[in-house]
Amino acid sequence: MNRLLHLNEFTKRLDSTQEIEQVAKLTEYALKKIFDATFFGFFLKENNIIKPIYTNFDAQIIFDCKKLYKISNESFIVHVDNIDSKDYLHKILKFNKLNYFIAQSFVCENGFDIILNFGVKDLFKDSLEYMESFLNVIKLKLKYLFSINNLKKSLENAKSILNSSLNLLSNLAEIRDFYTKGHMQRVAFYAKKIAINLKLKNVDVIERAALLHDIGKIGIPDAILLKPSKLSEQEYNFIKKHPEFSEFILSQVKGFEDIVKIIRSHHEFLDGSGYPDGLKNGQIMLEAKIITIADIFDALTTDRPYRKAMKPDEAIEFMFDNFKGKIDEGILRNSIGVLLEAKNMICDDQDYNKQFEEMRNMVFFIDYETGFYSKYYLPKFSHRLDKKVQFLLLDLQDMRTINFTYSRIIGDQLIYKFSQFIREVFAKYNSEFFRVGGDSFIVVLKEKPSNLINDILDLDSKLKASFTSINPSFWYACCDYKDTDNINICLQELTNKIFYKRRIS
Repeated sequence: MNRLLHLNEFTKRLDSTQEIEQVAKLTEYALKKIFDATFFGFFLKENNIIKPIYTNFDAQIIFDCKKLYKISNESFIVHVDNIDSKDYLHKILKFNKLNYFIAQSFVCENGFDIILNFGVKDLFKDSLEYMESFLNVIKLKLKYLFSINNLKKSLENAKSILNSSLNLLSNLAEIRDFYTKGHMQRVAFYAKKIAINLKLKNVDVIERAALLHDIGKIGIPDAILLKPSKLSEQEYNFIKKHPEFSEFILSQVKGFEDIVKIIRSHHEFLDGSGYPDGLKNGQIMLEAKIITIADIFDALTTDRPYRKAMKPDEAIEFMFDNFKGKIDEGILRNSIGVLLEAKNMICDDQDYNKQFEEMRNMVFFIDYETGFYSKYYLPKFSHRLDKKVQFLLLDLQDMRTINFTYSRIIGDQLIYKFSQFIREVFAKYNSEFFRVGGDSFIVVLKEKPSNLINDILDLDSKLKASFTSINPSFWYACCDYKDTDNINICLQELTNKIFYKRRIS
């Protein structure tokens, strides 16, 4: 529980960090809290020369570390017994009763590597899983910081490096949002093909504007941009600011003057219902109309967390039906063949970073009182199930009476203990756990229990033994679920079973 909270706090604090040294210090603090790491080193490797950035090692340990790096340039975990016993590093690990020395190499841009290493006493399976997510967060942050530094250098140059700046800016926005990875490049490709088909003379301007149309998203906080669930109205209104952010960023850069207004208008609709200015048909630039069509087409034909991608012909039909009066139907009609051909030429990269997504689920969907997923993750989770499972609903009895008689503090302790006993009893079935109400929990059993009644009795025994003065009890109900079922109907069925048991008891 504490490990998860520290991991969440580390992710939040890292988001506001803009210097490598600060990343190193935060990492050291988090390693101590989450993994009990005793000593720590953060190194920069450039042209095979290793320099310390931030470390609590002394010079001799740094020398021994360099010897290990020469043996293996990649990341590694080494047991203390596999380090030369004559080395000072071996002696320090033994003295501190540390069994493992861990090194993680982060490949950055322009020939730089960042090497993180630390010592820990024990490594268990759950520790390794947390460590993978932890290290992945650091990798993303370092990649982002090096991209920012490269961006600053690139923008100091003139138009001779404009193309490299375009790619850098485009990649910078997508580093922060894995679910739109490649989106701006695809939109640029579609927009270019449409412009060529329309025999326009400023194809390169349209392509460059499309390549940077979402650059303003780097001004959107991670808590909104990376939120895996539905945005609130206030959050969505903030997202709608990104064309203005794009205009502000690019207006500071020489060489982008011809695309700033196009980018600001790429979410405007012909009927005036778009944003940020509510422009209408005659006020919207032709270039912006083209990018709008390319943008919508790519969004519809790309997998998203909440839906599968449409087929290209279905997407075009959808655009005619659902964007009537909003987009330029003449441009779309003349571009049907172009879009279908262009889509076939693109190799979609839908292999999103699963660890990163899991980190997002931890931050946004965890119930921090119990460590279970919250009810808001259950619909999203249910869509990912590819086989038949069992849903088990567990509902504590008479919590209102318990809170009134023994205090809410005791009631909260009971809820927490109950959740931990649930995990203890049902983890053996490769289960996922959700808190769906104040005193209600759902266990998704991916393996069929050998004897569910015995498991329920075991859970009841553990609960009563921990609260003998209260003698708590609970209701339970279960049902089968497969990916084609309606999750709401399934939950209603479970609830009805509980109500029926209450009525006849």
